[in-house]
Amino acid sequence: MANVVKDTETCTLNIALHPLVIINISDHFTRQRVRFTTTPSARVFGALLGIQSGRNIEIFNSFELVYANNAIDTEYFATKLEQMKSVFPNYDCLGWYSTGNEPLPSDTDLNKQVLQFNENPLYLLLDTAVQQHRKELPITIYESELRIVNDVPTLLFRKAPYKIETGEAERIAVDHVAHVSPVGNGSGSMLISHLGGMHDAIKMLNIRIKIIQKFIEATEAGEIPTDHALQRQIASMVHLLPCLSTPQFRENFLREYNDTLLVTYLASITKGTNLVNDLIDKFNVAYERRKTRNFPATWSGVYS
Repeated sequence: MANVVKDTETCTLNIALHPLVIINISDHFTRQRVRFTTTPSARVFGALLGIQSGRNIEIFNSFELVYANNAIDTEYFATKLEQMKSVFPNYDCLGWYSTGNEPLPSDTDLNKQVLQFNENPLYLLLDTAVQQHRKELPITIYESELRIVNDVPTLLFRKAPYKIETGEAERIAVDHVAHVSPVGNGSGSMLISHLGGMHDAIKMLNIRIKIIQKFIEATEAGEIPTDHALQRQIASMVHLLPCLSTPQFRENFLREYNDTLLVTYLASITKGTNLVNDLIDKFNVAYERRKTRNFPATWSGVYS
């Protein structure tokens, strides 16, 4: 176990942790465990992103890091951090995360690597061991500090208190994830219920509008007798529609419409980029195999 200071009363940091970070770390660990079934207890490592204003720290997001030979790939770290800052310019690297029940001695060396991205990085530790009677979240956040121990500067971890901070969108997403059933249909989610009810309401509205349209067409064609009272009700209902035709309504509608199109276009671009990356990876594998297969023939021709 690494050197840990258990005193949290002297900590003056106000740390707010968002649920997206917890979901990212859990997803990272789950994928790692499924991928490497021979080493289910393998640890995962990543970086923490957020905003720091004085002693107030808010952790919004995270991304995975490459860990090999007992060290973090700092070149990949810097490249990934630059990419994230191009999307979220207000976010800074606040520290790093890992999995386990307590800090290990090797974590001190890893924390020193993160010092080049943050002079006082936080260390978030997620305990993945299942504990049935545990009520609090299996998350511990440490702040690093340098102390003189036996006349030697020593890096120590000290536990820091934190709170969970959520926004409206995050609450909806967390509720959806929490209520998704094992088969993945999400039937218990409030979001699915809300969208399902909205879909049924729009479907019923569409059916009734078509009935009114058929009634008017049949009346004009003389197929049914004219009902002036019913036509006045339809006319009064239709006259309500121009009330929505205001400049403010059109502006808000066009803004929402353009935002929806933008999200659709971004999703299409992301999907196309992933397909291109997969194609490039397959091409590189095929090229390497072909080069390896032709290598002996080339040498045999030289010696002949």
